[in-house]
Amino acid sequence: MKQYLTFGFVLAGLANIFGVLGFSLGFQNELLTSYYPQIFSHFGLGMIILWGMAYISVSTEHPRASRLIFVFFIEKMVYVGTAVYFWFVMKPDIAVMWNESILTTIFMVIYGLNDLLFGLMFLYAWLQYRK
Repeated sequence: MKQYLTFGFVLAGLANIFGVLGFSLGFQNELLTSYYPQIFSHFGLGMIILWGMAYISVSTEHPRASRLIFVFFIEKMVYVGTAVYFWFVMKPDIAVMWNESILTTIFMVIYGLNDLLFGLMFLYAWLQYRK
């Protein structure tokens, strides 16, 4: 199981790093920032990349980092909350979004689910290694 979790940590990190760089078009996608500036400003996108680096840095040490893994779980749940807030409180018009940018719309649709799945992986890892 340890090798699968190691792979999962690396995958979570790469998803953050390359997901942000790809969907933000190297920080040039101003539409992404305009839809949710509180979360996806250039600073916010940079912090998502930093979290990805943190996941990778712990990937081979996760059995000894249970408290940090729990922080990763909480961080992912915060982003799940932002996705729920975006779709159910801010209620953007997905047809308008799609017409403006398919790439941005895809990102906004999948980021919450991505964070939920990796958050559950972090929760599982924490449950395995907590002391």
